[in-house]
Amino acid sequence: MESSPVERDSRGVVVDLAALTGLAGIVVGAIVLGPTDLGFDRAAAVAALAQWMPVTVPIAIVILAASAVDVGAGIVLARIVRGQPFERLDEVLLQGFVAAVIKDAALLGLLAGAGLFTQPVLIAVHAAILVAGALRLRPVLAPGAMPRPGAISLLGTLIVVAWTAPVLLQLASPVVPFIDILPNHVAPAEHLRTFGTLTYLTDTQSPIYGPSRIFLGYTALLGTIATGSGLPAGAALAGFILPSTLLVALAILRLATALGGAGAAPWALLTFALTTSLARLGDARATVVVLPLVAWSLAVVAEGLADGGPGAPTRLAAGGPGTPAGRVPGAIVADGVLVGLGLGAAILLHPVIGFLAGVTIGIVVLATPGRVAGFAIPALGTAAVVGAPQAATMLGIALPPIALPIAIAAGLAVGVALDRAPAAQVRLVRIGRIGAAVAAVVAVIIAGPLVRAAVAGATPLVSVVEVSFTVAVVAVALRAPASRSLVLWAALAAGFGLAALTQLVPEEGAGLLGDALRFELPKTLQYWVPVFVALLAAGGLAAIVGSGRLPAMARAVVIVAFVGTAALPIRTTPIDAFHLGEHRLSETLSIALRWVGTGFWTGFPDSRYVVDAPRQAILDAVRAEIAAGRLGPDTPVLHVAASFQQWRATPLGVFAGVIETTVTPDAVQSIHTVGGRLRPMEDLDGLLASGRYSFVLFEPDPDDLPPGIRDRIVAAGYVPIFANGQGVLFRLSGS
Repeated sequence: MESSPVERDSRGVVVDLAALTGLAGIVVGAIVLGPTDLGFDRAAAVAALAQWMPVTVPIAIVILAASAVDVGAGIVLARIVRGQPFERLDEVLLQGFVAAVIKDAALLGLLAGAGLFTQPVLIAVHAAILVAGALRLRPVLAPGAMPRPGAISLLGTLIVVAWTAPVLLQLASPVVPFIDILPNHVAPAEHLRTFGTLTYLTDTQSPIYGPSRIFLGYTALLGTIATGSGLPAGAALAGFILPSTLLVALAILRLATALGGAGAAPWALLTFALTTSLARLGDARATVVVLPLVAWSLAVVAEGLADGGPGAPTRLAAGGPGTPAGRVPGAIVADGVLVGLGLGAAILLHPVIGFLAGVTIGIVVLATPGRVAGFAIPALGTAAVVGAPQAATMLGIALPPIALPIAIAAGLAVGVALDRAPAAQVRLVRIGRIGAAVAAVVAVIIAGPLVRAAVAGATPLVSVVEVSFTVAVVAVALRAPASRSLVLWAALAAGFGLAALTQLVPEEGAGLLGDALRFELPKTLQYWVPVFVALLAAGGLAAIVGSGRLPAMARAVVIVAFVGTAALPIRTTPIDAFHLGEHRLSETLSIALRWVGTGFWTGFPDSRYVVDAPRQAILDAVRAEIAAGRLGPDTPVLHVAASFQQWRATPLGVFAGVIETTVTPDAVQSIHTVGGRLRPMEDLDGLLASGRYSFVLFEPDPDDLPPGIRDRIVAAGYVPIFANGQGVLFRLSGS
């Protein structure tokens, strides 16, 4: 029954009052945080924006254009596969992003292996795709696909303010602002941009991170954008903060609508703003950039589940829930295969998040096989094969780049075969259910340790969703649509289940792998579980606002209390600027503006560019050797320094894209330094005598390095080719 005008007006008043409370809470919260470690100097922030925007705005424009070209080419490819125009704008952009990641991975395999991953070739390929699309695939959008613009409400204003933090940080950051992003995101892309080639998928440049930290889809995506734009990868990734923020916002709207209805969508943007994921949008890390791929895939599954009936998923090519099943005229592959490409792209972009999405769909299949198996099993089969090179790479299996397009083609073939083999689908479901039954029996047998592990794994996850959790409980109590979504509960079950399993890994005797499983996986889950709690909370907020059982005053009190708590930094224990967990809106904005004013890289040689002028001169000398052809993509560089830390040693692998091995007194082997190329000082003479290193960079430090190192380098046959007060670059005589 349609609500009365009075009821609609009361709802509007409640929402507006809550939005005003949130906006006021952000302002008051920022003032309260002023004297704390999270506070910012308003004058310094404004001055920094004025100073750095002439540098960062051109970067942002170039990367936005490069991203538009990349996703635009993906849209053309997705339109070819669909065979029909897109019915909705969100489907255009999200399916285009899925296709872009798959395309970039294929180009990485086809071009980088042949040394052709270069700007002219990439521009030509993308121009050809876009021209072909413009000439042969009109229209791309069906009539009515573009939403009508409307006035921004007070709630919309609050959401925009809550989401501005990453963009403000981008405007003051000529280099992407987060330390672990440099070795595992920037360095591989810089290698591709510099050399246009890749010998093995396991190749790493920074000595800190090894194959287990490689994300092939992210390397392909950022490598394509950086190489196509011509900008250094560190600047390109900083510029990518805006496109990734827009894509994530669109993905949250898409998934929230699929799980909880249109009324939950705007609230989802607000509750998502409390998560670690939004706080980390300011560095565009893979754990966040992967969300559009995951959200789109899960949204399609949720809509297919809602349609009901055997083999009746949402027909993507037709563009709407409830469309009859069967191959749509003009579509190249079935929906399940397309969802599989989305999942496969997610695995390539971030394997743990992609794996969790696959487990989520697997749970849904086992729970309701008659409703979703017809397209979910082909999806899982496609994703498993497409993601196989990522798994091999993380295990240290050195595959050539051509393995990527081969895996994509094989994944398509497997998906098509499974789509056309309903008997095989039945057998796979039966096998899966038998496996689940065996797992349940094992769980009963080890109930004690499992319960303890579940509690230990769940405790830190529940503690980082405090504010959202309260409204999530309300969503369940009011039976909001989101609370009845099997996909949402399957996603939470996958997250909490993995958290419990990590706690079963022994603390002693499991080595670095055990340490990584106990530390890295729970950390990653803080990018997974809070997102789905936020979606459930959004359903609760929508249910409260729309409830006819509660008087307007009661609804107003609850909604205003939630939004006020979400905005204000009300805590028993203050957080720090690197907090993993729920952020209040004022905290996220204050942290970003603090870094805007000071520069994120405070404590490094340069607070904006990471490296100062002397270190930049060393990098220029290395690049000169690359330009002269004396330092190639597989030429290892030996780096002798007082420390491997990037605030002391010039990060050659990050900013020059070379393969760097570092000899330092503080060489350690841990889950944070798994590159295998940190060597102790006692190895120096053997490394010099090996003749394997054509170049040596020596950054002397009389306080932390023993004397005579320069003489040992010269005695090994190296001659200096560049020197300044920071260091000396040597080349092996005769090389």
